Amino acid sequence: MKQTKNSFDYWYVRFGGIIAVRIIRRWASIHRRASYTVSLNRPIDGSEATVIAANHQTMFDPPAVFSCLSLPDLWRMSPAKFMTWHTYYNGRFKLPLYTTGCYSSHGDGLVGTDAAIHYANNGYRSFIFPEGKRIKNNKRTTPYNGISTVLGGLDSPRLILAHITWENRQKFFSRPKLSVRMFDAPDSVDHSRPDTIMDAIYDG
Repeated sequence: MKQTKNSFDYWYVRFGGIIAVRIIRRWASIHRRASYTVSLNRPIDGSEATVIAANHQTMFDPPAVFSCLSLPDLWRMSPAKFMTWHTYYNGRFKLPLYTTGCYSSHGDGLVGTDAAIHYANNGYRSFIFPEGKRIKNNKRTTPYNGISTVLGGLDSPRLILAHITWENRQKFFSRPKLSVRMFDAPDSVDHSRPDTIMDAIYDG
């Protein structure tokens, strides 16, 4: 059930997230050979419960993933909220993390999967890393059930997938590749099975 939206949080996070994304996009244009592919079947609808799931390699993944979007599409996609490990969220970087859409994975109040469901039901997009942690050298781990819990708590949610690849820097002045692909989840993806969602992310 939808609840009254916090207008301050909505607009603060919307602009904070967009600014962060555009900064990362500009940075990537200078320091990376960026490649973006977006294959969405229809425009983002702010009234539709939408969940974005992605693999996770670096702390810059959230703004880098959304860097693939044009500014008009980024505006329609925003604001987005994503779960952050409570130790990081409650540390000294809490303000910039909150500004860019983070919320805590654990603790008091609106946290974890309950928060993801709440935000997706109230005009935000919920962004989730099903594996729950950064993965090094493409060594996949078993995803958590959180993604299925969130999707199961929403009425006919739209699932968007994103795959991001950061190429390792070989030389100090090199420009390694950054690749981002964003696409709608295939109809065959079983929302109740996190492993099939991750298969679609890596194979998409």
